[in-house]
Amino acid sequence: MKTFYVIALLASEASVAVAQCNADNVLRALRVNQASASPFCSTYTLPPPNQPLPTYVSQYPALRVSSGCSCLITPGPTTLTTSTTSASSSSEPSTTTTTTSATPTYTPGVRQCSGELIRNGGFQTVINRIEAPPWAFLPPYEEPTGQTSGAYLVTGADGINYASLRVDNKGYGGDRSTYITQPIPSLCKYVYYTLSYDATTTVIDGQMGAECSLEITLIGGYESYELVYNGPYGEILPFGYQRRSYTFMYSGNTDPQTLKVRFRCRAPSGSFTIDNISLIGKGENS
Repeated sequence: MKTFYVIALLASEASVAVAQCNADNVLRALRVNQASASPFCSTYTLPPPNQPLPTYVSQYPALRVSSGCSCLITPGPTTLTTSTTSASSSSEPSTTTTTTSATPTYTPGVRQCSGELIRNGGFQTVINRIEAPPWAFLPPYEEPTGQTSGAYLVTGADGINYASLRVDNKGYGGDRSTYITQPIPSLCKYVYYTLSYDATTTVIDGQMGAECSLEITLIGGYESYELVYNGPYGEILPFGYQRRSYTFMYSGNTDPQTLKVRFRCRAPSGSFTIDNISLIGKGENS
C-alpha cells in the first residue's frame, strides 16, 4: 500500500495579505480556462467576492476559488495537497495530484551531488489525465490501440499512475521503440548515484529476453552514458513486477541534461511499464 503525504511550503510575507495559495483542482481548472478566468479573477479577488462563479469552479467554496484566483493573478509559493479523481458533471478536467516525497528543486546548470534528482518519479502529478510533467512521452499517445506504438500514462483501478511504453511491430518488422525523458540536474563527477524503479514487461509472440530490450541512459551534449541495459546479451528484462536498483559512479565527460528510458522490440508486440523512478546522489552538494 502506498502512503501519501501532504507537503506544505511556507508562504512568503508578501503573500500573507491574500488567501492561502493552494495548488489544487480549483487552481488547475482556472489555469485550463485562463482566457476567461483571468478577467474573472482580476475582480473576484477584491473583497468581498460577489460575482457568480464560472461553471468550471461552481462546485467549490468561495474561499477556495478566491485562493485559486490569487495564485492565478499573482503566482507565488504554494501548498501542495492531495486529491482524488471522482466523477462529476463539471467541465473541469480530471486531475490527480499526489506525492510520496519532497519534490526536488531543479536548477539548470547547477550540479547536484546528493539527494533526489528525479521529479514526479511516481507519475502522481497529472495534468488533463495524459501529462505527467516534467516527463515527456515520445511518441505521445493517451490510449494506444491496434497497431500503434507509443508512451503513455496509465491510471490503475487503485488510482496509482505509471508510465507504459508500448511497441506494436505487426506488419512492420525490424526494431521499433518508444521512450520517456526528463530533464535532470548536472551530476557530479566521481560521485556515486543509485537509480531505482519498479517495472514489468510483457512480450507477445516473441521470445522473452531475446525480442525486446530496455535502455536507461543519461544524455548530455553529444554523449550518452548508459545506466541500464536489459535484453539480448544483457540482464534479462523484469517479467513480473520487480523493484530494481543500480548504483554507479558517474564518470562522464559532459554534464547530463536528460534521463531517457527507452523500450525497443522486434517481437510483434511488447509493453514495458515503469513506476517510482528514483535517482539519488550519495555525495555532498558543492
